[in-house]
Amino acid sequence: MESKPFLGIVFECCHMYGRIYRNGDNTAYEGRCPRCLSKVRVQIGAGGTTQRFFAAYPCGPNTS
Repeated sequence: MESKPFLGIVFECCHMYGRIYRNGDNTAYEGRCPRCLSKVRVQIGAGGTTQRFFAAYPCGPNTS
């Protein structure tokens, strides 16, 4: 079974951990906080990083 590429995110807004996955265009990783549903988007591009775990803050309800 092949695993889907993901980033591990600590959502500082709610002190929760979650994973976000690549979008259909493979241009970004997108997801939401598991508790408050704040949006997070991490673009994929040249000159990026090899890190797989990040913190997302500040968040707010349904923030873009």
